[in-house]
Amino acid sequence: MFIVVLPWAYLLVAVIFLTMTLLEGWANHDGWTLARLSGAVACIFWPLTAVVLLVHILASAAALRQA
Repeated sequence: MFIVVLPWAYLLVAVIFLTMTLLEGWANHDGWTLARLSGAVACIFWPLTAVVLLVHILASAAALRQA
């Protein structure tokens, strides 16, 4: 159940924050600055970093158990 709910919860939070970023830029009449663009990219892709870290931790733990 947790594995099914987690991606949807992340997607909801990411959409909310991306929407807030877009509205903030629109309200301030700002374009896509480097800071705003990098924040949006980080918001979208940070779970990949978490997955890579988790896989690395699990692989390291399995290697230590075999040794």
